[in-house]
Amino acid sequence: MKEIGIRELKAKASELVRHVAEEHATYTITRRGRPVGVLAPTDFAPPKRSKAGDAAWDRLEELWARADKSPPPKKSALQELFKMRR
Repeated sequence: MKEIGIRELKAKASELVRHVAEEHATYTITRRGRPVGVLAPTDFAPPKRSKAGDAAWDRLEELWARADKSPPPKKSALQELFKMRR
């Protein structure tokens, strides 16, 4: 799936819609580099989710929650970088 910025979408809207209709192209629409939507044909089906993928996301969320509860480090990374540069 190709990425397209919001400005380019505004400038080339009719051309992009033609590609979607004729060639079944799909575009991820981005704003400031982050995905915000999808331009796709009406018969477009998003990728199916798998149990393995769901389990991986659950594990990642669990690790994120655990890391969020850990105590802050005694020294900041910025302080360590300044020491290394001296």
